[in-house]
Amino acid sequence: MINFQRNFVLAFAALLVPWAQPLLSQHGSPPTTAELLRFLRMTTYRVRVPNDADHVWDIQVLKREDVKRLGAKPKGLTVSTALLSMQETRSGVYQFNLPERRGAYSQGEFELCKEIPCEGQWSIKWLERPSYSADGSQCVLAEFTNLSDEKPSAVIALVNVRNKP
Repeated sequence: MINFQRNFVLAFAALLVPWAQPLLSQHGSPPTTAELLRFLRMTTYRVRVPNDADHVWDIQVLKREDVKRLGAKPKGLTVSTALLSMQETRSGVYQFNLPERRGAYSQGEFELCKEIPCEGQWSIKWLERPSYSADGSQCVLAEFTNLSDEKPSAVIALVNVRNKP
């Protein structure tokens, strides 16, 4: 499975970034998957999806105080996981592939600075693994910090929303 993922990322990098081809064929050891993901400015997670067909994930910025209590066994989410990918296309703008039920995906763009003020210097710390709220309504992916603050002021999260009116 790891070799398949690594080969897929190598092929993907070679197709998307033709000028990177010399990097991929140098005589040294080939780049690792983590190196390629960093080079492509891409973040990926395996996430559980809402179990209810009428609900989907939406990417949002939440204030730190709006983050719900975390739980090891979130309710209302599938047991299996699907791949979420976010690629930074320009500063604070991410193109995403968001998993839905039964193998479906939605695609779009997430503009961080439309959601939260990004004046001055700021940073995003992507978590090692997604953290789910106990009720399954939130999935925290990253912490947003305005560098003038000591602590993260917000999080980037998936929020379980109703898909049908």
